[in-house]
Amino acid sequence: MSAEGNDRVTLLVEVPICAFRPYESREYQDTHPFPPPSAVYGMLLSLCGVGRQDKVQHQGVRMSLAIEAFPERAKVFLKFRRGKELEDVRPDYQDVLIGIKLWVWLATGNDRADPPLVHRIHSAFDRSHELKRCGGLSLGESSYLVDSVCRRQPGADVLMEFLRPDPAGFHNLPVWIDHSANTNSRIRCKIENLRVAEALKVCWIEISPSAKRIA
Repeated sequence: MSAEGNDRVTLLVEVPICAFRPYESREYQDTHPFPPPSAVYGMLLSLCGVGRQDKVQHQGVRMSLAIEAFPERAKVFLKFRRGKELEDVRPDYQDVLIGIKLWVWLATGNDRADPPLVHRIHSAFDRSHELKRCGGLSLGESSYLVDSVCRRQPGADVLMEFLRPDPAGFHNLPVWIDHSANTNSRIRCKIENLRVAEALKVCWIEISPSAKRIA
């Protein structure tokens, strides 16, 4: 991957509370310990004012993801209505993550849009007064609002928890969600403590309907 420039951007995203429910979750709503690529991609599109209906134009963009440390967890009590009757309301618990500091490296890759997503992100910072977007910036569900996002570059020797694609990895995470067809593409990953310079050689994922790791 190339050095920071027009075809690449590095972001630090801070989110005070968020959750990423696994597809397999049923009554008890647990959470992945790491933001899935699909949620990060959706946040980046929102940052630039790109609507969900236009997300396909930036397929092929590549990202590498890391968190500074595993976030704390909390359990919240919720009530869900399971039917039309009052007695159909039942309690549920949901796990949430507290205080995520997420690093995102984004490279143009096979994003053939004009302009590509990386350029749109640079413009969102450099010409924010020209940006048109609706609602708050969130990571995942709309209630998980982003506290801050900025362009920043960590040191090459800094250790972080990286999302590393691995066919035998424990975590099966969504990369591309097709809401119209109610389908998604997923990739298996493991979370590995790596130095930034080492991770940016092996931890890239292409964001597309046929998700794949990038060596």
